[in-house]
Amino acid sequence: MPGLIDAFEANARRAVATVERIASSPAAVRAAVARVVKDSRVIVLGPGEFLSSELMDPLRELPGLVPQPSDEMLSTADAGISSAFAGIASSGSVCVAMGPPLAAAVSLLMPLHVVLVCANRIVKRPRDLFDPACLGGEALKRNLVLITGPSATADMGPLVRGVHGPHRLQIFVLE
Repeated sequence: MPGLIDAFEANARRAVATVERIASSPAAVRAAVARVVKDSRVIVLGPGEFLSSELMDPLRELPGLVPQPSDEMLSTADAGISSAFAGIASSGSVCVAMGPPLAAAVSLLMPLHVVLVCANRIVKRPRDLFDPACLGGEALKRNLVLITGPSATADMGPLVRGVHGPHRLQIFVLE
């Protein structure tokens, strides 16, 4: 497992994501997320499907968090917080499940995407997700999006970041 986490972290950084390892405790998660979103006026918390309520509940008390955002709030929110279905070591990608409400909005719309991924959910390669023995075969039943770094495009010339999605991707690996 340590080799997978090291590879995930190195590859995510190569993809211009910010990665930090933190303890998988309510206090550590809240402190780390609060530090990163401190300048955000409007924060949207996505489903914490892959984290315990013990870890997610303290995030509901963050200043600026909107519990039931309107479409207008979603379009102007500064930060979105989500939990990842998995991390992929070979690319540094986070894998986000798109089914639950707000999952797409928090991970794809806001200028800052904060994603929490459990270290024990990091796999070596994307194809590992589709092995029935991997993570209980859950990936075979889900609509998944792989996110590798902040959004970027080179359609019109030089590489430009943050054009059609998050300008910054902050990943917290929960150990």
